[in-house]
Amino acid sequence: MSESVFEIHDWTLSVDDNMLCRPDREVYLEPRLVNLLRFLASNAGTVFARDALINEVWDGAEVTDQVVTQSIFELRKILKDGRFDATDYIITVPKRGYKLVAPVRPLQPLQVVSVVMADAQSAPTANSTLSDLSPPADDEDDEAISGVAPFPAGPLTRAISTRAQDGRSRWKMISFDIFVAVILVAIVSLLSYQHTSPQVHSMLDPDLLVFRFHSGMEGDNENVRLADGITRALMGEVAAATPLRVQYGANTLMGGILPGKELSVRVSRQPGGTYLDLEYRNINTNRVLFSHQYQLSRHNVHAVLQASSQDLLRALDQPDALPGMGWPTDDAALMAMMEAHYYTNSQDTVALKRGIDLLDKSLATQPDQPLLLAERYLAGEALATLAGQSESERLQGIGTHLASLVQDGGLLPARVWEALTLQAILDGQQQQANRLLALAASRGRSVLYHILLGKLAELDGRPEAAGDAYSQAFLMEATEQTYLLCQRLGFYSNMETLTPALFNALGQSKVKLF
Repeated sequence: MSESVFEIHDWTLSVDDNMLCRPDREVYLEPRLVNLLRFLASNAGTVFARDALINEVWDGAEVTDQVVTQSIFELRKILKDGRFDATDYIITVPKRGYKLVAPVRPLQPLQVVSVVMADAQSAPTANSTLSDLSPPADDEDDEAISGVAPFPAGPLTRAISTRAQDGRSRWKMISFDIFVAVILVAIVSLLSYQHTSPQVHSMLDPDLLVFRFHSGMEGDNENVRLADGITRALMGEVAAATPLRVQYGANTLMGGILPGKELSVRVSRQPGGTYLDLEYRNINTNRVLFSHQYQLSRHNVHAVLQASSQDLLRALDQPDALPGMGWPTDDAALMAMMEAHYYTNSQDTVALKRGIDLLDKSLATQPDQPLLLAERYLAGEALATLAGQSESERLQGIGTHLASLVQDGGLLPARVWEALTLQAILDGQQQQANRLLALAASRGRSVLYHILLGKLAELDGRPEAAGDAYSQAFLMEATEQTYLLCQRLGFYSNMETLTPALFNALGQSKVKLF
């Protein structure tokens, strides 16, 4: 079809103007979105796979599946326009593709007469009318005005001598001196008051616990990777079992509100073997509240991680909490998952692939383990988002398998519900995603939780809530990956509009950490 104007339910698409409009609403679209929506409108009710859309809309150009998915989500968000009860426009047909289901009717382009042209034509008439009413210029007046010479200003010495001879000028000078003296006294008093006021550059938040792992001089080896994974596991357990807010200490924020508590994690090789050291400290009082060392090996990873979590929660006044819920029971699989965390929380493509390889090896021994499936699904989506390397069919199968295992039963880690939430968002199931994210919140709020919360807020048409969620995610873990996931996961988010303060702090062209 060659039509350039379509009526799509309550919207009107003008292809020539790159515009969608409905009563009291106009939205300008990017050309790629216009071309995609025009193709779907021309073939309403037909299912198209990603490859077909690439061939028809992008003319077979080198475009990844992620670009198609992102474009579909942007169209859904624009068409719903923040209306929670709006009809479905574009749906996802599982394992087949996308289909425009809204009613479509081609229209003839309307010839719009510009009112501006009529105003422009009436303007000279009005000006001529005003000129006719104005009186003619008087030549004699012009000559009189031009003949008047300006009165010459008196010399400066004459003015000074005149003021000196005037007795009232002396009192004016005295009054001016008194006024200046009063102003000086007021300024000195104000500066003295400000000097005595306390200068507070930072404050400690007693409800904020920062987690730090120490790599020392060892660099990227097994102990460092294991320490990072254990740190993130303990962080999740504390978030699930305590009212404390948690923060991953990859970078140190300068000034402002700082954490009042700190947990240090170290895995080191010593003459007697490999040891895990934990130290929990109250920064405000500079007191160590808990410190313990655990001997660690490949055969007791699960037992040590559970014991260390239990001891830490007991130090945090949560003795009845049951840590380790949903972890892999196989020590090798659990250790591989801990190491994989080190790689999957990076924006580097090579590192992400290494983490995915470790998770695949763990799934080979425990293919039905929900947490391993969730971590593998999220790592694959991170790779697709940050590196543009999509494995959509594999991830769709992993997500479907995970959903069949869970079925809302049992107490599971937050990561499982977060993975299912992301899958629901990508499939366009917004209500299902909100329900699953609420289940994730009951098991602790992580960085990914706040990112997903921001994405759902955008789809609901609540940009303020979305910006707050993205800022909270970055506060929990101030890394480049966090910022990029806020910006690109699922669909593109305009960080400059949603979080201008965060966008300006990080820079417009490149993410700059503190």
